Amino acid sequence: MPDISSIGHGSVGPVNRPPGLASSLRRSDTKEATETTARPGDRVELSEYSRLLDQLRHLPDVRQDLVRTIRDAITQGTYETPQKLGEAIERLFAELGE
Repeated sequence: MPDISSIGHGSVGPVNRPPGLASSLRRSDTKEATETTARPGDRVELSEYSRLLDQLRHLPDVRQDLVRTIRDAITQGTYETPQKLGEAIERLFAELGE
């Protein structure tokens, strides 16, 4: 196996670390180390996708029994009645009017 220690001209190891980094890494208290490295201007931004995922986590569970009942009614042709169609049209107009 060839010796790779002679490759390159720079020094390798902790000599290239920024000042103060080695001392903060040696601290046993992670809270104290975090406080010394955190910048006051740091912030977190959540994407729109992550906000939608959060909203999905808070939705109520799907009522499978109700879904099954409605699917059966649609299959049998008894779900779409003139009364339900009228209600749907009224709700649509109400939403458009807002």
